Amino acid sequence: KIADVSDRYSNGNLHLTTRQNIQLHHVRLTDSPKVWTLLNEAGVTLMEACGNTVRNITASAIAGIDPNEPFDVSPYVDAFFHHFLNNPVGNDMGRKIKIAFSSSEYDSAFTYFHDIGFIPKIKNENGFEKRGFKVVVGGGLGAQSIIAQTAYEFLPEEEILQFSEAVIRVFDRYGEREKRFKARMKFLVKSIGLENFLALVEEEKSSIPKYKIILEREENFVSNHKEELSSKEAGPDFFVWKKANVIEQKQSGFYGVFIKISLGNISSSKTRELVGVIKKYASSEIRLTVNQGILLKFIQGANLYKLYTELNKLGLTEIGFDSINDVTACPGSDTCNLAV
Repeated sequence: KIADVSDRYSNGNLHLTTRQNIQLHHVRLTDSPKVWTLLNEAGVTLMEACGNTVRNITASAIAGIDPNEPFDVSPYVDAFFHHFLNNPVGNDMGRKIKIAFSSSEYDSAFTYFHDIGFIPKIKNENGFEKRGFKVVVGGGLGAQSIIAQTAYEFLPEEEILQFSEAVIRVFDRYGEREKRFKARMKFLVKSIGLENFLALVEEEKSSIPKYKIILEREENFVSNHKEELSSKEAGPDFFVWKKANVIEQKQSGFYGVFIKISLGNISSSKTRELVGVIKKYASSEIRLTVNQGILLKFIQGANLYKLYTELNKLGLTEIGFDSINDVTACPGSDTCNLAV
């Protein structure tokens, strides 16, 4: 659907971003209502992708398949997305808010450079496992990069949404509004101190309910025909690609495949062809990654070579995903007045 809209109202390109979004460039302002309507039909929103609001909630792309994760954070990310989308609490702040969830303590979501970050943990209480999160606040990149500070080593799962709304309310009330370059949460936390900031948050929490997060989530396994891989079919290029771009999922017998997208740009025509390949060999739910790539999930081991062959025809088997050869890039040089 996004590819169709890009052909019709943009330049036939989809740009993948480091916030796991897709950008369409060179859209006429007068066409934006049509774009909004068409994408909304597919369950995709333009709302709050920009502006002084809660931006897209990001997370480790491998959440749900990560062998190192204590539990799948995907349902929590989904709950945050729906809770804060068009929520009045975040519609007119002094500046944007960025939230991230890591799938494990390895923090592949870079929570320490976010306004609010969550790292999953399990705690044993009276012989029972209790889910919760390490919580960090006040991080950010930019001209003055600041690493987030730890607010909680363990916050129970039922309190994280309440805590986050309280944080946003405090930021809305006490954050800078006149000097835009100082209007981020990292500067508020730095100026009043973490202890005072958290005291304000605790006070604010008293007027916010503990929102329930529904954890049920359908596992999206696929059952494709199996094709046995013989050593005669697979050449050395396949095994190099497998070593560099493929991971074993925590679900036995299934693999995740990373696709490196140069500069984060993929054409609408190639996108459609990729969709056809995905439908045959992978889960229908794909993930965009923080380094402007694509993750395909639940590929059976016996189908890896067939998938490789079809991706190779599309020029999508370049090795070195998330390596020094995988450079991220902002398209700002032709759209942004702050670009270098």
